[in-house]
Amino acid sequence: MEPVYPKTPLEQPRESAEQAEQEHLLHATPAPPSYDQATSTPAQTTAIPAVTTGPGTGTTTTTGTGQHTVIIVPGQPYGPDPQDIQCPYCHNYARTRVMYKPNSRTHLIALLLCLFQLYCCVCLPYCISSCMNTNHYCGMCDRYLGTYARR
Repeated sequence: MEPVYPKTPLEQPRESAEQAEQEHLLHATPAPPSYDQATSTPAQTTAIPAVTTGPGTGTTTTTGTGQHTVIIVPGQPYGPDPQDIQCPYCHNYARTRVMYKPNSRTHLIALLLCLFQLYCCVCLPYCISSCMNTNHYCGMCDRYLGTYARR
């Protein structure tokens, strides 16, 4: 019985110009600095004491040491419906969770319904979301984000 595989490889490995060029490139590029070298010298930063604000862009404060404090302000105020936002606390993109909270207008409408002796309708302002303020919470971390106050 004859062996299935040949004893010598069919293709001989060859030293090509590409391999020589790759080896040259590997040895020509300098190695990155070690961890100790990278952390021993502080980064060169230019400190500009300024506060910049813009519509919907947020506030950036630069201190004298070059550290930045960024406060993210939503581009548009919160509305009566859930919105897709990036949470300033957990930095996840999520849809806000809304909860409705009665305000003075809700209580005033209920009082007027009592004065007109519509006792069976007193609970309606507390059941209708358009009579209450809307509180927005992050859908991931449940932190309070803002309120939409009805006018």
